Amino acid sequence: MRMNWFAAFLIPFWLTALLTGCSKHENGTTLGELAWDRVELINEASESIVERSIAEGSRVSTGEVILKLDDRRAQADLAQAQANRQQLAARLDELQHGPRPEEIEQAKQAVLRSQSQLNLAQLELNRLQKLLAQKLISQNDLDRAKNDYQTALAEFNANQANLTLLQSGTRSEQLEQAKQALDAANEQVSHLQINLERHQIRAPVDGILDSLPFQLGEQPAPHSVVAVLLSGKQPYARVHVPEQIRAFIKPGTPAEVQIDGVANVMRAKVRSIQSDPDFTPYYALTEGDRSRLSYTAKLDIEADLHDLPAGLPLTVVFDLDKVQTTDAGAAR
Repeated sequence: MRMNWFAAFLIPFWLTALLTGCSKHENGTTLGELAWDRVELINEASESIVERSIAEGSRVSTGEVILKLDDRRAQADLAQAQANRQQLAARLDELQHGPRPEEIEQAKQAVLRSQSQLNLAQLELNRLQKLLAQKLISQNDLDRAKNDYQTALAEFNANQANLTLLQSGTRSEQLEQAKQALDAANEQVSHLQINLERHQIRAPVDGILDSLPFQLGEQPAPHSVVAVLLSGKQPYARVHVPEQIRAFIKPGTPAEVQIDGVANVMRAKVRSIQSDPDFTPYYALTEGDRSRLSYTAKLDIEADLHDLPAGLPLTVVFDLDKVQTTDAGAAR
């Protein structure tokens, strides 16, 4: 009997709660919080923080420096790449102008000297061949003379080839190779300049500096979040739309917003609403489970709220009667 009495007491209580919740959903009332769009800034190089230029909570403008990392290593790499670029540019300029007249004249003189040495070697070889026929010298003496002649001939041919090369000028293939090498050096310098610039963490958009997780002297790991911005001119309402009214909510749907601690009721419009429910897909749930799904929506509030912080609870009321009437008229 005691259990029956307790059950009889609980059933009306749960029915009341369920009907209250259903009426809220049917009236288009849902809960949420005030939120800002967050922009997380990361570092690409593992270097120490040497300067925090802006304090937390301050407003920042696009391009303003928030943090500075130690850039000495990046500057050294850039200087090395610039020196290499200058060297390759000088080499290309040299190839484009071709050999100087002094170099060609020097090559001619080398050909004349080697020609003279070749003539002397030829005469000495002829002389020793006659002496060998008279058996006045050994075969070894003649072999040494032949070797000297071959050496003089090789040197003459090398000097003659060098003179021909200088007189012909630079080949087009050499010029193309030098140009490609200089282009690659330019790209390397540009890459390192960008890398150096990224040692300064700048604000990509206007906003409020919400957080600086690292202190001066700390060395964040690569791709760590080193600053968090709250972007936009003011916060928006982020609410969880229940499944029962999801079909009536779309971008542009009007609503009223009541923020805890703020006396005025403000007008708002839906900016966006998720297509997928939170946590679990609807097709994996029973009909009863689907009734507990919710969809995150963002609403732009038609009031000046730039001084309000994120996280304030709020209540949103959608005018479902107006929405349904509008949709019905459009269908006809």
